[in-house]
Amino acid sequence: MSATDVARPYARALYEAATSRGAEERVARDLALLRDLWEGGAELAVPFLTHPLIHARVKEAALERALAPTLHPLTLNLVRLLVRRGKAVLIPDLVLAFFREEEERGRSLHVVVHTARPLSPEERAVLESRLGEALRRMVRIEERVDPRLLAGIELAVSGRRVEASLQARLTELMAQLKG
Repeated sequence: MSATDVARPYARALYEAATSRGAEERVARDLALLRDLWEGGAELAVPFLTHPLIHARVKEAALERALAPTLHPLTLNLVRLLVRRGKAVLIPDLVLAFFREEEERGRSLHVVVHTARPLSPEERAVLESRLGEALRRMVRIEERVDPRLLAGIELAVSGRRVEASLQARLTELMAQLKG
């Protein structure tokens, strides 16, 4: 069983609570922020939150001070619960599980966009709009800057990858030249 599968019941409960309060967008942004903080090398936060000898109350108090002004109360409460249960390692997996929940309920599609440089707000809006029209669903874009890309973008939609990058085109040309 994957960590995303273990995170699924928590994500489902969070999704249902967020939906009942009209806070899906905000909670989704919160989860993406938490995952980015976690994966971005929060050198002190990750070991602190997962250390078995630090009492959960101490961890929760630190979370409250650091994140209460930023996170929606539903998101903060779930993070507190995970810390209390010794499952803080599931925090990055909540994002994917939450987006899967949205997809299964037909609300939106989660699209990971790899770009050579950050998208401007205008580019992001155009991309969301065009993808939404093409896919006939609301699209939630998660942007990841990948310095390996020379230009263009790579999309991952529901596990399928679409490459429209210069690097992909060069790789294709190399394969054709080799015969």
